[in-house]
Amino acid sequence: MKNWMTAVYLIGCLLSGFARGQSAIRFTYITSWGEKGAGPVQFTNPQGIDVDPSGFLYVADTGNQRIQKIDSRGRYVTEIGGFGWRAGQFDSPVSCWAQNGLDVFVADYNNDRIQRFDKDLYYIASLQVTDLWPENLYFGFPLDVGLSPQGELFCLDGENHRVLKLDILGNPQQTFGDFDAGEGRLSGPRRLLITGEGRVIVSDDSGALFVYDTHGNFLMKEKDPLLKSPRDMAELPYQCTAVADAENGLIIFRRDGKRISSLQGSDSGGFRFRQAVDVAVYRDFLYVLDEGRQSVDIFRWQFESGDY
Repeated sequence: MKNWMTAVYLIGCLLSGFARGQSAIRFTYITSWGEKGAGPVQFTNPQGIDVDPSGFLYVADTGNQRIQKIDSRGRYVTEIGGFGWRAGQFDSPVSCWAQNGLDVFVADYNNDRIQRFDKDLYYIASLQVTDLWPENLYFGFPLDVGLSPQGELFCLDGENHRVLKLDILGNPQQTFGDFDAGEGRLSGPRRLLITGEGRVIVSDDSGALFVYDTHGNFLMKEKDPLLKSPRDMAELPYQCTAVADAENGLIIFRRDGKRISSLQGSDSGGFRFRQAVDVAVYRDFLYVLDEGRQSVDIFRWQFESGDY
């Protein structure tokens, strides 16, 4: 493991019109983990990251065909993977979800399936299309996966550019964002986020975030000049969303779609995102996965002053 940054810097961003008053959000850079390679806490073109309620990180180390588990101090714990199509093997694992502390779901892109593991990365089951499924609910090339607070599974269907919803038993229920979704039609979906209040947010190559409820009803589309290549997202307190954008670093929006902050880095501090592709939040820590630098960057964040 290599930490090539030694400077600790402070970035304060003045936010206007947040909630009912004036507020500020402050990011403090802590450290970075990782470098290019195939060893422990090394990565090759990583695409996804998530954190469980105990603070363990799970990284979709896509180029190395594995999922790595790392503790809150950046120490390697275990991994699962290897190229292939058998249980516990992958062909381009692009994202993972671990937020209930019990399961780790992995979008196994080229194998057209979702694999499920326990928190220690022991294999449990795979979810993929069978002949018993209605043909109009088939999925392929899954890009992302997440659970709702009610235990419903949502899969981002890369082949058909839509979201597939399954019940708690894994039975397919409906799709949305399809070609007939009108203003809510997805053109190039990348990742999804299921919020605690039951919203489904999908990032799209069109430079927008599409927002639905968990029943598939389209609610709104968030556009912003900084959304150039939005990737994965994480939920912050006060109904805010942190978005990793491959071109513009980290962008934070509040619930109504208003941008309240952005973080690209500081040239004077020797730090700058190259290609931010995912973000995860644990308490007052924020983890940004940078595919370009093959690293996980850790920040401490806090809202300051104002009436939330």
